[in-house]
Amino acid sequence: MRDDDFYIGGPRDYDEQTDAFRFDLDDLVHRYVDEFDLNTITMVGALQEKINELINTGNIEFEMDEDFFNDEEDEI
Repeated sequence: MRDDDFYIGGPRDYDEQTDAFRFDLDDLVHRYVDEFDLNTITMVGALQEKINELINTGNIEFEMDEDFFNDEEDEI
């Protein structure tokens, strides 16, 4: 297979993926404001529930380097 045989149809890097998520979220919120009778407090409550769900089931892992805190001390 040649390199040009591969097709990536979506955002390639983390920043593009974040932007795509934000644009989709904006479109979704505007659609619900325009097409539904939900008030913004109800929408904010639903979003907050989703935030809590994502926080509790998130997939974030962070490992600090051994000298993570030492770097800050060296700069002072």
